[in-house]
Amino acid sequence: MVESVVIISDQSPIGRNSAGEAIRIGSGFTALGEFIDCKIVFTGDAVYLFSKYCDPEAVGMDPLAEVLEMADLSDLEVFLIESALTEAGLTKDDLIEYENLKIIDYDDLTDLIAQADTSFRF
Repeated sequence: MVESVVIISDQSPIGRNSAGEAIRIGSGFTALGEFIDCKIVFTGDAVYLFSKYCDPEAVGMDPLAEVLEMADLSDLEVFLIESALTEAGLTKDDLIEYENLKIIDYDDLTDLIAQADTSFRF
């Protein structure tokens, strides 16, 4: 039986739904009758999901507030890859406040994947 999952998302939250859907899937895992430890990792353009300046409404998309609230209510652990933040030109000051947000490197990601029962890219 699967007891722990790592979901990795690298797609921009603007123009695609992958980053938001990763949170919805993670929230679903936590809502199951049996606890499934779910960690979500954002890398590549997906790190923009946690930027204070992300404005999907500017391009006709739905706001991300509901997705972020879902993550918060589900108490999801979210990890951002440090080098992806650097490539995006973002610092910790550019990120929204989220209690379970951690910045990690690829070595930490390797450890998360190794400790999980399963992982997948979404």
